[in-house]
Amino acid sequence: MTVFISWVPPSQGFLNVNFDDSVSKGGSCRGVGFIIRDHTATLVAVGDRRIFDTFVVCAVLRAAWEGLSYARQALGADHILLERDSASVIAWVRGQGHAIEERPMLRDICRLLGECRSNQATHVYKKANRADDWIAFLCFTMREDSSVENYS
Repeated sequence: MTVFISWVPPSQGFLNVNFDDSVSKGGSCRGVGFIIRDHTATLVAVGDRRIFDTFVVCAVLRAAWEGLSYARQALGADHILLERDSASVIAWVRGQGHAIEERPMLRDICRLLGECRSNQATHVYKKANRADDWIAFLCFTMREDSSVENYS
């Protein structure tokens, strides 16, 4: 039996924010990236940034924060679907566990989501999340951090 795994667009009116991190070849820095798409699967925005905190949890939370804050502040999104291929990170964003007490950036992510009219944090399988993997890795080949919006 063959099982196909693919990305599914959000409901109409929502923006989908996928986020991920990547580590440099030498392990001295990480890249964080996000990709924002709408209900028609149209690319709305992408962004990446190099960070020098090599702790995985910090990088993943930074990637979520970058994408979410861009969606809220630059795009004015009020209906957000936040997706990641890590069930534990999504559980933290949902307020499950004690991580929120220890991580100021996680508190800020939860605050940004809470300000939305509607939001959802969802786990997706890694194979359905390739675009944000690529964006997070891309920052190592570019000289500057970037973000791009699609105005079409």
